[in-house]
Amino acid sequence: MKKHARIMVHGKPFFTLGGQTRNSSSYVLPEMRRAWASVKALGGNTVATPVPWDAFEPEEGQFNAAFVTDLIDAARAEGLKLVFLWFATWKNGTMEYCPIWVKKDTKRFQRVLHKDGTVIHQLSAHSRVNLEADKRAFCKLMQVIRDYDQEEQTVIAVQVENEAGILGGTRRDFSPLGEAAFAGSVPGYLVDYCKAHPETLLARRWQKAGAAESGNWVQVFGRYGAEALTAHAIASYIDEIAAAGKEIYDIFLYANVWLDGGSRGNNLNLAGIDWPAGCATIRNVDIYYATCKALDTIAPDNYQMELTRYNEVTRAYAHPENGFPLYVPESHAGNLNATLMFDAIANYGAIGYHIFGTESCVAPDLETLNPHAELMMHSMRMLTAAMPLLEKYQDTPRIHAMVQYTGEMGQVIEDVDGNWKLAVSFGRSGDGWPATDFRHDKASREEGQGIMDPTVEKARGLIFQVADNEFYLVGHKCRVNFAQQEPLDGSIPLTMAHPGMLPTNANYLSVTEGHFDEQGAYVVDIVRSGDEVRHGIWCQYDVGVIRVLLD
Repeated sequence: MKKHARIMVHGKPFFTLGGQTRNSSSYVLPEMRRAWASVKALGGNTVATPVPWDAFEPEEGQFNAAFVTDLIDAARAEGLKLVFLWFATWKNGTMEYCPIWVKKDTKRFQRVLHKDGTVIHQLSAHSRVNLEADKRAFCKLMQVIRDYDQEEQTVIAVQVENEAGILGGTRRDFSPLGEAAFAGSVPGYLVDYCKAHPETLLARRWQKAGAAESGNWVQVFGRYGAEALTAHAIASYIDEIAAAGKEIYDIFLYANVWLDGGSRGNNLNLAGIDWPAGCATIRNVDIYYATCKALDTIAPDNYQMELTRYNEVTRAYAHPENGFPLYVPESHAGNLNATLMFDAIANYGAIGYHIFGTESCVAPDLETLNPHAELMMHSMRMLTAAMPLLEKYQDTPRIHAMVQYTGEMGQVIEDVDGNWKLAVSFGRSGDGWPATDFRHDKASREEGQGIMDPTVEKARGLIFQVADNEFYLVGHKCRVNFAQQEPLDGSIPLTMAHPGMLPTNANYLSVTEGHFDEQGAYVVDIVRSGDEVRHGIWCQYDVGVIRVLLD
């Protein structure tokens, strides 16, 4: 079954940008009004919202198709796309969204057991009965989406389960089904994966345990074996559901992740307590990569608030070369995320970004954006303005990120053809003159403030080089100077030796602000010249897309 490298709409790549509703918003359709309004105020294009199993199949075999079609109709009316979140066997490591008829039948639908026999509020991933019931409902969901929406394609992706794993104080299931699986042999393809990817955490654990060619989970993976079994069981369970769903309607399917503590750890670093055991965390994700053939990606819920941890998550889940592109289905609206998402998009090929709890971003009047969401609005407005460029140049060397880390004054970017060096300033321009235009007097006065303060909004943006001497920019709180590469003879031209000379001696053929029309053609809105360009190409989120033509 072919995997999707991108989310597609009518055969074209679609960069999904928006918000995820709170867990229970979709139960009552009028409750979705704030979600629609919030995403539009942010400048996004997509709302992600749950389809709970208990709402979709309230009685066994009786499906509520209107629950799905009503949401589709409402999204269409708002001009937004949808991502459906299938809350079924798992939601945050529990079975909260299972139908009552599943919850009440503890004999038929096998639960996870503690070692002492205590029953956990969790369906066992080792049970075929559990799997078949979930799969049947998911397939019906995919059928409803296909029959109602295949032509218009309002629904662009579906999340299979939610943060799947055991959050119940155990690293594995001690039921008879779980015990039999624990005593069984590790699938050979996991050992093959370790051999083929010796640099991975899974391979290092295998090597530490003795690099056995075969054996049970402890013999092959040592102390990690119990959680490895759980991760494999859940990955297999989810991927089988995804494969069955794709046979009915082949759109982008993914599983999301409750993160672990990564390389730094978290509390006692115990699966089942600090995160759901078996979830596709950094410590488990290689088992998912080796196992999942139908899922299009494993997607991290990146709420990290510290730079190195945030970047670690980005690197861990960006593997388009192995068929797993980076997609962030849940994140926060804070400064760090609003900034580093540009790095993830340009340098790690991120194909979409959503923030969680989008309803909190808009005031009760459904029009006013709440202050905490303004930074994310700036980012989404820039990305929306550049969408035709983003969809065309994603995963090419012609896209560059401008990203300011706390304390940084600037950044240097070399163009793909090796002709130009771009000096990006996050503070004052090289000549000390912070000029923009009369529309941005306040931004001009504030330029460069708060460089050392991590709570102050940071500069960010994207640069697209579409030809040797043609660039498009979207950005905020930064400015760019263009210089030709230094000569081969070792000399330094005056314009490079004296930064103040650089912007006034750049041979701009044209500098304009504009937008892309519905056909993807660039439309000029404002022409810059004279004072508006002699201090560098300044960027603010509300100027649209800047095009720079150089001689």
